[in-house]
Amino acid sequence: MLRKKRKISQTELAKKVGIHPNVLGRYEREEATPSIDIATKLADALNVSLDYLVGKKDIELEKNLVEKIITIQKLPQEDKYCLMYSIDGLIQHAINKQAYAHK
Repeated sequence: MLRKKRKISQTELAKKVGIHPNVLGRYEREEATPSIDIATKLADALNVSLDYLVGKKDIELEKNLVEKIITIQKLPQEDKYCLMYSIDGLIQHAINKQAYAHK
């Protein structure tokens, strides 16, 4: 479903992952289960988390956002606090802007 939503052909995705399109078809029809290595490559090619791909998360996480979170997590505590304070303010501003736009 995700592949189709992204308008990627089976052949194109299979090539990115390094498998035969028939194998990808079997995965999509749930006739076979990919190895963790192949599942990771599929998640990377589709730009989603592995958890999302295997159905453990119901929200699609954008890879670039996850990478930013990981980067922030590695920073010193004081820097994390400042960034999170700023992000919280920007999120609240965006939420307020959406609320007023719908009136």
